[in-house]
Amino acid sequence: MKRLGLITFRKLFKSRVFWIMLSLYVLSLSGMLFGVESFVNKIAGDASRNSPIPIPDFSLYQFPYVWHNLSYLAGFLKVFPALILIVFVAAEYSYRTNRLQIMMGLSRGEYFVTQGLIILALVLISVLILAMWVLIQGFLHSTELSLISIADKSYFMAAYALEIMAFLSFALLIVTMLRRSGLSIVTFLVAYYVIEPIIRFYVPEVVAINLPFKRIGSMIDVPNSSLMQLFGLNFKTYIEYQDLIVVLLYTLLFLGISYWIIRKRNL
Repeated sequence: MKRLGLITFRKLFKSRVFWIMLSLYVLSLSGMLFGVESFVNKIAGDASRNSPIPIPDFSLYQFPYVWHNLSYLAGFLKVFPALILIVFVAAEYSYRTNRLQIMMGLSRGEYFVTQGLIILALVLISVLILAMWVLIQGFLHSTELSLISIADKSYFMAAYALEIMAFLSFALLIVTMLRRSGLSIVTFLVAYYVIEPIIRFYVPEVVAINLPFKRIGSMIDVPNSSLMQLFGLNFKTYIEYQDLIVVLLYTLLFLGISYWIIRKRNL
């Protein structure tokens, strides 16, 4: 495993495109998590001037709710690491570097593991960025800083990590089947933004809620903030084990199919 980790690190280290796209992702995610509260309160303030009901300012950054709030918001950018993965893996197919690795002694199973390590690296980077901003903003904006208030709801980080991993696993499946970055990106985005929403519209609810992207996105529900409560809206403020299990099964399914393709297809 150490050898495969070193091989993966060398591949990532030498890829300029990977580091450029990763830098854009880190800056975008950090910028959103840093400025979202002021943006939301500005929108709420503008709406309050034309509303018969006063809309109060509220904080997204107070412990323990900051774990849920920022985990939910960070999920909106999960497409970004998926695109990074697609571009990087497709480049290996385009330049035949994957075939070269096999010829130099890497088994197909080991090659698949290196792709899994890239997924883990992107998940780890995403989680670390989120955790950094949760802690920074939480300590700056919370009035109560007990260990219980700080640690409570931190389990949303685990759900966020699984959300990113499931999303990246599907991206890996798409690029493993299609191999070309442009076609893979278009297919991935169309599947996420167009095909599944259309399917959800026509199938029964019991089927719609169990489709992959719906399950992945519904693990972390809309935060039940004071603004939502003001309008009588209530959302799920916890993680359901059923969601975790189904998303984990989807992740294993996507990875399993990708591994099967790598084993059977000529690289």
